[in-house]
Amino acid sequence: MAEHEIFRGIIEKNIDNANVILTGIPFDKNASIGLGASLAPDHIRELSKMVPATSKDGFKIEGIRMFDNGNITDEDFDLMQKKAFNALNTGKFNLFLGGDHSVAIATERAFYDYAKSIDKNPVIIHLDAHPDICDIYEDNYYSHACPNRRSLDYGYKDKDLFIIGVRGFEEQEIDFFEKHPEIYVFNASNTRKLGAENLINLLVAKYGDSNNLIYLSYDIDINDPAFAPGTGTPEPFGLDNNLVMEIIEGIFKNLNVRAFDIVEVAPPLDINDITSYLAIKAIYEALYILSLKK
Repeated sequence: MAEHEIFRGIIEKNIDNANVILTGIPFDKNASIGLGASLAPDHIRELSKMVPATSKDGFKIEGIRMFDNGNITDEDFDLMQKKAFNALNTGKFNLFLGGDHSVAIATERAFYDYAKSIDKNPVIIHLDAHPDICDIYEDNYYSHACPNRRSLDYGYKDKDLFIIGVRGFEEQEIDFFEKHPEIYVFNASNTRKLGAENLINLLVAKYGDSNNLIYLSYDIDINDPAFAPGTGTPEPFGLDNNLVMEIIEGIFKNLNVRAFDIVEVAPPLDINDITSYLAIKAIYEALYILSLKK
């Protein structure tokens, strides 16, 4: 049987003919518990050969051509940021595959610079079991528990950070949110009660203006570990796959999303690759919506 190419049928060899750029960042040295996320970019690529590029509801993904930009292997965050900016500066939609969540320190800084360069307002929507807004965690300024704090340090405004699905808070994070009430934080309990439709309506009211450019950061551990066990910091009482997907779909349908990362998938910690397959299917759903908007 002939072997399929990665991301079946939507890979474009010529970047000029692509409208999506895929970049892997195989880095997990800032993870605090379970390692293995550095293996995710290449593992997801390999598994994607087995998954047809169709939506979960049976529609083809047409009009999307994705260029595989390879991996950023630099461990220096300034170099990582520079290469991410180069990918964003093409003006194409960018998909980043981590890696632990600390890689977003570099990609979100690059996104900030890119948005400002085209006179847009950069916004982060952060899907995660954890707020990731520690100043320093385990003596590490660049821990995967710190990307949102580093983004605020870099220039993002409190009102342009929206965090969804949290149920694991450090005490320093609770204290920080009390001092920064403009940051929207929906814990997992409130996210379930509100539901995807109401949450999307709120997001549209805040960020629906075309001047806002959205970076959507998807930590796979927003999904309950029953659905996504292959992650370094599994957190009980999470959201089910369908609710998470409804939120992601709603964000892509209604907001000006220009970059999307998927982080914290750790293949060595997985069971039957179900977490990696979840990431692949989430990518396809996002690309399908992009294809409709194009």
